[in-house]
Amino acid sequence: MAQFPRTAWLLAAALAVTLRAAWAGLPIIHLSAQDGPYLEGSNVTLECLSDEEGEDLSGFFFQKYSKWLRTWISLDSDSQMRCWFYDVTVSHEDGRLLLSISNLQSWHTGPYRCASSNATGNASVSEAQELQVEYLHNVFLTRSNTWCGTIGDTVTVVEGASLELLCSADASKNPIYEWKREGDDWIVVSNSLTLPKVGQEQVGTYTCQAQHPSLPQLTKSKSVQVFVESSERSFTLESVLTQSTPVLALAVAVPAVLLALVVLVFAILIPRHRAAAKKKAVPEDSGQRTPIYKGSLESVPSVVMGDTHPLVM
Repeated sequence: MAQFPRTAWLLAAALAVTLRAAWAGLPIIHLSAQDGPYLEGSNVTLECLSDEEGEDLSGFFFQKYSKWLRTWISLDSDSQMRCWFYDVTVSHEDGRLLLSISNLQSWHTGPYRCASSNATGNASVSEAQELQVEYLHNVFLTRSNTWCGTIGDTVTVVEGASLELLCSADASKNPIYEWKREGDDWIVVSNSLTLPKVGQEQVGTYTCQAQHPSLPQLTKSKSVQVFVESSERSFTLESVLTQSTPVLALAVAVPAVLLALVVLVFAILIPRHRAAAKKKAVPEDSGQRTPIYKGSLESVPSVVMGDTHPLVM
C-alpha cells in the first residue's frame, strides 16, 4: 500500500511529460506590421513563432486557405500550388520564419496559418489569422429598366419621362453612396437617384460619390451629364437603346423576322431558276445522228440558207 502513491506519482509524471511532448512546439502566428487597417497597395509581414523558446523553425511552413479549392495551400517554394501565390515571399532570417506580402491586393484577403510537421507525420497547426485588405475600386453608373444598363459620361432623356440612375462600386465593405447635382446644395444619401417626369430644369451634371464606411480616405466618384430633348425629336439611337426590354425586343424582332422571310424566298426561288435554266440549255433533238464516213456521198445539212451542194469526202 505504501508503494501505491509512488506508482501513481510516476504515472502522473509520465503523463505530464507525454502531454508536454505532444504540445511542444505549437506554432503561433501574428502580424508583424502595423495593427491595421491594411490598405490595398501597402506591405505586410506575418511571422510564425513557437511557444517553445529556441525551437528550430525549419520544419514550419505557412499556409493560406483557398475558398475556391476549399483547402489549405502551402506557401513553400516546393509547393505544387505555389505559382498561384507568386507575389508572397517566405524567408528564414535569424531563426525567424517570415511571410512578406508587398503591394497588397484584394485577393490576398483570407485566413493564414502556420504549421509544423514532425517525423511521425503529426502536424501542429496554429489558429488561423485573418488578413483583411481594405479597398474601394472604380464607381459604375447604370440606368434601370433598360436593355443596355451601363451609361457613359452623358445620358439623354425624353422630356416627360422618368430617369433612375444606380451607383455601385467594388469595395471590401459596402460603401456609403451620395448623389448631388453641380450648382445645387442638396445631397441624396442613397445608391439610386430618381428624377420623375424630367424637364429642361433637370438638365445638368450629377455626381455619385462612394466612400468606404470606416476609411474616409477611400473615396471615389463618377459624374454623368443629363440632357433632355423634346418628345418630337426623340427617335435617336440612344432613345432606342434606353427603351424598356419588351419594347426593344419587339423593335429588334420585327426586322429580324422580315429579313428571315426575304432570305427564305431567295433560297427557294434561286434553285428553281437555276433548274429551269439548265433545262432550257438541253437540245430538243437529242436523238442519234447518222455519222458521215470518208467517201460517203450523203450530204450534211447545211446551216447556210440556199446551200444545196453535198459535201463529198
